[in-house]
Amino acid sequence: MAGCRTKYPILLAHGLGVTEQGGLYVPWGRIPDALRAQGAAVYFGGQDAWGSIETGAGQMKRAVDRALRETGCDRVNIIAHSKGGLEARYLISAMGYGGRVASLSMLATPNRGSRVAELLLVARPGVAVWARGNDAYWARHGDEKPDSLRAGEQLTPKYLAQFNRDNPDAEGVFYQSWGARLGKMRADVAMQLTRGLFYPAHGDSDGLVTPGSARWGRWRGTLEGVSHQQLVDVFRRDVNGFDVCGFYIQLVQGLAGLGF
Repeated sequence: MAGCRTKYPILLAHGLGVTEQGGLYVPWGRIPDALRAQGAAVYFGGQDAWGSIETGAGQMKRAVDRALRETGCDRVNIIAHSKGGLEARYLISAMGYGGRVASLSMLATPNRGSRVAELLLVARPGVAVWARGNDAYWARHGDEKPDSLRAGEQLTPKYLAQFNRDNPDAEGVFYQSWGARLGKMRADVAMQLTRGLFYPAHGDSDGLVTPGSARWGRWRGTLEGVSHQQLVDVFRRDVNGFDVCGFYIQLVQGLAGLGF
């Protein structure tokens, strides 16, 4: 089938705390196979689980170069979850890759920061101790340059305000975004817990990112009853009526329809 056969290959860029090899959960689940079955050429961003935006963007650059080399195309379509969207934006704007990226589709990317990160960093001495241990763990499990404390700081509203000024959208790149909101969903206990801990100070969210923070470029709306983890098929099954693979197939078909 060719329903997802786009002009340019698809690059899936994961968020914080995971890699395609593992972590708290493995991102993307059934999604790559579903897209390939529909004719898509699918690659992965290959970023560290706990690297800085700059480190992740550099790793994503390698992945883009590989996709272009192997497909013979001159551009890619990036579909990014959470922090992966910030790394993609940095790659496009700060690293001059706008000419090699046709589109950037962002899912629950904290473009205006997450108060979860801000509130957690209040306990800086304790967070610093945890960060050293986390960095040591991930250095043994595949991260090239883990920096948990820096990664957390880069997700705060204050940092993202400056980041947005420094990284304006690149001309010729199509940007679109979706947010998500848990609502009364009970299927994702972890995200229900983080939402409960930080609401209402953080606002209603998918557990980590509010729809208002996710909004960037062409706004496609808020996915209701969907958690931050469910967006990347952590459960490898549909939850709360959300057809995970169907959503991504429609997303990619939309890119194909736009000529990307």
